[in-house]
Amino acid sequence: MYGKMILPTDGSEVAHAGVEEGLRAAKIFDIPVIAVYVITPSSYSQSHIGYEMEDMDFSAYEIIRNGLKKQGENVLKRIKKEADKLGVKLETKLVEGRPYKEITKLADKNDVIYISSHGRSGISSLFLGSTTDRVIKHTKATVAVVKPKNDE
Repeated sequence: MYGKMILPTDGSEVAHAGVEEGLRAAKIFDIPVIAVYVITPSSYSQSHIGYEMEDMDFSAYEIIRNGLKKQGENVLKRIKKEADKLGVKLETKLVEGRPYKEITKLADKNDVIYISSHGRSGISSLFLGSTTDRVIKHTKATVAVVKPKNDE
């Protein structure tokens, strides 16, 4: 039915609902999966740490970036363990860039993207998260939007 499945995550429990449902579907469809964690440059920008990039010395920038990479690696390891338990073939990708662009680059028209309705931003269930909305608008793949069951 599908060539492969893309499972994006930002590491939040809300986003993990999409991952869990996607892994179960991949088992049923018997298709390979790519789990992707995207580090965004804004993750270590002024809005998150209180400094402009130009004001930071290189070592501070690298410490923050490496911490975010480690966090992403840990999230992807967790997903890999879950996929292994289900017998789902899984590849992991840790990339940097704009999340919707990196997610949509991985999928073509014969693929499916399982994504949570929103992620770490905690946007109300009345609205789609901005990344989810952009993925839907910019991909030719099928997109399954998963609303977490415990979402208020």
